[in-house]
Amino acid sequence: MTTTTTHFATARDVANAIASLGFQASNETIGALSRNCREEFLEHLSNCISGQDQDGLSKKTIGNLIRCLSPDMVARIKAIAPEATIDRIVPLAKAVPTRLLSAIEAAGNPQHDRHDDAKAYLSAVFASAPAGEPPSNEMAPPPAPTHKERAASDQSASSSRQQPEATDGKKYNSCHVYGSGYALCFNAGQWEGKPGVMVDAAVSDGPKSYDWRNASHIWLDTNEVGAVLAVFRRWRKGIEFAAHGAQNDKAFSIEFQGQHFYAKVTAKKVGNHPTRAVKIMSTDATAVSILFLTQLAESYPTIPLNELLATVRATHEINDAAAA
Repeated sequence: MTTTTTHFATARDVANAIASLGFQASNETIGALSRNCREEFLEHLSNCISGQDQDGLSKKTIGNLIRCLSPDMVARIKAIAPEATIDRIVPLAKAVPTRLLSAIEAAGNPQHDRHDDAKAYLSAVFASAPAGEPPSNEMAPPPAPTHKERAASDQSASSSRQQPEATDGKKYNSCHVYGSGYALCFNAGQWEGKPGVMVDAAVSDGPKSYDWRNASHIWLDTNEVGAVLAVFRRWRKGIEFAAHGAQNDKAFSIEFQGQHFYAKVTAKKVGNHPTRAVKIMSTDATAVSILFLTQLAESYPTIPLNELLATVRATHEINDAAAA
């Protein structure tokens, strides 16, 4: 198959290409896309301009991003979550654009039956990451392995236990955080019918390349998901879970360190790099915390999100006070 790449030399070229698709993007919107997902966005744009978007997916992605990052939508988000910036909106616009747009509409309409939940959702996701940290401008390394590859690589270590699976009929959702020596992949899934998060930890084996086939894996259940979310919300400084895995040798910890979060996976019986850790900067923290928030909400579908968050906050602030 031959792939044609269209070259965009200037911001004007990008704006003209976007306009040719029937969209209008402000300079602020184009700037945010350039800072946060330049290569990915230009690939979608090139697909559309060169006639390679037969299924319409690239055009749909472009349209969703531009709508989510329009000055009007950014202003409506900031009216609810003043700490939100356009750079912090980008990860959410990429991951769950339909949910974001729906929440903005509901939050802006006091008569909407989901008005309060939508406001709580927007306030929660944009309060999850530390402010004042610039977005990473590193080019994204190659993607993490598929769910099938992760399951195969961990089969020998946990053959007697069920592997986490994506919810039936839903796309397997994951967020990746890359460091110079290690990378973590946070995967939303289910284990024995209960939502949670599988964390994969891989060692770098070359420039922007990671050995996912030999990754360490640790499963976080619903209660642990809530505790990690409390750290992202900065209701507690950190948390650690130990004695995980078939041999009780695995642990996961996360801590807020002032301008970033620090997450670590330990597998004591792994001979090669038993401890694998990364810094999670603000842009990545937003996306990862949204994944944890989504899994917590899925665990308790009948409880309003604001009540769930209030419960998590009360529980973990008490724990921290007791430990002081």
